[in-house]
Amino acid sequence: MSKKFNIATLMLATSLAFVACSNKNSEDTDTKENTAVEEKADETKDTAEKSKEDKKTEVEETTDDDKDKLEENNMDEESEEKDKEEIDDSDESSMEGNVVLHRAYPDEASRSFTNVVVATSGDKIVNAFIDEYQYFDEDENYQGVPNSDKEFGQGAKEGKVLASKIENKQPYSESMKQAGGKASLMDNYNAVTDFVKGKTITELEEFLDENDDEKIIDSLSGATFKSTPSLLRYVVDASKDDSYVIEGNADNPEDIELRYALGAPHGDKSFANAVIAVEGDKIIAASIDEYQYIEEGITKQGEDSDFAKDYADSKTVLASKLENNDLYSDLMKEKAKSTTSIKDNFEAIENFVAGKTISNAKEGEAIETVSGATLVDTAGYLQLIVDAAENAINK
Repeated sequence: MSKKFNIATLMLATSLAFVACSNKNSEDTDTKENTAVEEKADETKDTAEKSKEDKKTEVEETTDDDKDKLEENNMDEESEEKDKEEIDDSDESSMEGNVVLHRAYPDEASRSFTNVVVATSGDKIVNAFIDEYQYFDEDENYQGVPNSDKEFGQGAKEGKVLASKIENKQPYSESMKQAGGKASLMDNYNAVTDFVKGKTITELEEFLDENDDEKIIDSLSGATFKSTPSLLRYVVDASKDDSYVIEGNADNPEDIELRYALGAPHGDKSFANAVIAVEGDKIIAASIDEYQYIEEGITKQGEDSDFAKDYADSKTVLASKLENNDLYSDLMKEKAKSTTSIKDNFEAIENFVAGKTISNAKEGEAIETVSGATLVDTAGYLQLIVDAAENAINK
């Protein structure tokens, strides 16, 4: 793991910032055209006829004035509508990025809790990340996820530890070789991520439709694990899932690199991960999520999954805070009077780092507030992003 940098010393507290913008269009003057009517008095004309002509002139003048005012009001409305459209277009373009990180969790039960983040640009996948969390026996000497030795670890059955396969790639690869496997863990992960790079989502969907699992494994250079076809499907599914996305702008989207770190930014009851898209020394986009054992939480790894066999309590499941945004945010509101959801807090932090260089993010860049974030541990999540940005995933 990367060297920690003390962003927390630069930030004692964070607060909710609200930014309000307003547009004001004014049209101050109404012009009125007066019509003067000159008539030569004809003393021989009947007085009643003259009165009738005067009334006709007054009606014409009033009608002309009303017409002028109506035309001016219409012009004002058209101008205001045009200004509104220009503002909307400007806001939309400023929010759009040419790199999108999609975070998703497979919609099926298995032995592992799989985490997938896919970077897309337009209709192409430009990079992808995979890690799997799995329970192992404590005596197998796997390094548990952060806080496994603290309260979080109590969510696992006695004698079991939850571990990241990437963080334990060497012992896991050794165990696969002992079972007859010919490739390492990273060989298999890289076979999947390298295969999808530069391909359109449609191309990959067609490939999956036209090939069985055996042909899929044969087509991915370096892949030997039986789980390879499932991992490929997870990546393709995630690329189409917009439930948890964050955008950024890269000079060349196809050159971005994905980096990863685990941490414990919020107490000892949970752990978190960050997946970061970097280009050179710049953070393009960041995706974070946190995991906690939650009673009756939403998860694909519930009671019926093999993964759930190692829960200390089958009703208290390992759950993503993003997937449980409503439930967890209600708890935040009840216990800490929070008015901002966990999802919105994460997005505020992610938006804060987008476009910053790694060195600026590392130094804290005079961080006093992250607009939109109300979490007391915001500095901890920022530190996790810095750790990820400096932690290249070994090929």
